[in-house]
Amino acid sequence: MFSTTYSTAFLQVAYRPDLNQLTGRWLDSVTETELHTGYDALRQAALHYRCGCWLIDSRRRTSRSRSGPAWVTDHFLPQVQRELRSPLCVCFLVLPDYLQSLPPSASASRPNAAVEFARFLDEGAANAWLARRQVSV
Repeated sequence: MFSTTYSTAFLQVAYRPDLNQLTGRWLDSVTETELHTGYDALRQAALHYRCGCWLIDSRRRTSRSRSGPAWVTDHFLPQVQRELRSPLCVCFLVLPDYLQSLPPSASASRPNAAVEFARFLDEGAANAWLARRQVSV
């Protein structure tokens, strides 16, 4: 059973209480405004459910702005972590060409930070990463 109360026309947001996991699935490429709107929907859901483990599937977002990823990891996620007042663990599902275009340092955060994130090609590996963090949170 899951809830999709916070979904938008371009982002499906689902909360899984059995896993205490929030999932956001981008349905298409989005504008900068839609990107911010979608991430704000995720923020609202996270605050409502007090959920700090997220899976974000961005494989359908084939066109990306240059500032989008940095805004998410450097500004948005730390802001949400401060609002939640607990660790935030986020895994991003991405396309292979996007992952290959990133410098190695951009594919994951440093371990044990207040905000941890990693990028994955495989949803199973992403869920396993989140499950390991659930145990330590």
